[in-house]
Amino acid sequence: MQASALTAQQGLQQAAEGNFNTSRNIPQVIALVVNAVLSLLAIIFIVLIVLGGFRWMTSAGNATKIETAKETITNAVIGLVVVLAAYAISEFILRALTESTSGGGGDVVS
Repeated sequence: MQASALTAQQGLQQAAEGNFNTSRNIPQVIALVVNAVLSLLAIIFIVLIVLGGFRWMTSAGNATKIETAKETITNAVIGLVVVLAAYAISEFILRALTESTSGGGGDVVS
């Protein structure tokens, strides 16, 4: 019983060493999360633009459907601008904080 538990523990340790990179520091992890969220938001933006375009193309001249499609596209673009502005502001703040606390040369998002 004890030998199998030891073997299982060794297997878990080998799996953890082989698959998980524990050499990242906190700014790198934050950058990874921010990049993942931005990628997800880019996909959502593309889906909304395609949805708005599809609604517009299938409106068959119906003014109400065209306005709905225009609103979808407009809101998607406004959302993209807000996300990019938030990213730029947070990038500026994180870079300034990193440079002021580490003595310069802080590349937060890479």
